[in-house]
Amino acid sequence: MDTYSASAAARLLGTSAPRVLRAAAQLGIGLPGQGRKLRLSQAEFAQVAARLGQAQEVAGLTRSQARVLAALARAPRGLASVRAVARRAGVSPTTAGRSIAALTALGLVRADREVIAAGSAREVTVYRAEVTSSRWPELARQLAGVASPQPVVPRGSRARVVPGYLRHLFWNTSPEQLSLATSSGYIARRILTTGDPDGIAWGVANLPAEAWEHAARTRGISPQDRALARNVAGRLHGAA
Repeated sequence: MDTYSASAAARLLGTSAPRVLRAAAQLGIGLPGQGRKLRLSQAEFAQVAARLGQAQEVAGLTRSQARVLAALARAPRGLASVRAVARRAGVSPTTAGRSIAALTALGLVRADREVIAAGSAREVTVYRAEVTSSRWPELARQLAGVASPQPVVPRGSRARVVPGYLRHLFWNTSPEQLSLATSSGYIARRILTTGDPDGIAWGVANLPAEAWEHAARTRGISPQDRALARNVAGRLHGAA
């Protein structure tokens, strides 16, 4: 059966060998080969590819640039830091910064200074794909084939309180009601009623199914929000 070394897997995935090694360790896979070097079976390689994403060739771009541009293309509201771009693209912050600079020079990325709500009003640089570029229709078809990395959520890593960048959604809430241990149902309901995309994304990742079920049962929830809460609860039950 064919196996892959970390370096061979990295070349195929358009990433680095250390990232392949970290992904394999997180997944608990890989067989020791000669010299105690990692070897991945075909099935294990597929698992690593799903975790890290796979960067196919995109005309005129390096694989790292393709990863970054694909990440921005999938973030229509933009990404508010180089580190955020790096996380979404599955590359290092240094690589993300260089790729953003190169893509900006090519007219494929733009950087806007904006004031955003992140716990409090804060001015940041927001990076977006420049979809008005004449190259975009052709690039969009190719970028669709660049697989996004799966987020790594270690066991037991759920938040304990509402994070600072979402506190503006709870402006009239007492600090005691920001604890997931005691107020997860209230938190889910507040997130639903604000309709904030970042809040909903955080809630799906951190609140238990019971919190969403509680929110769906409360009065004053619109039919659309009630359906969303029930769908999230069902998804979380299915993943348990």
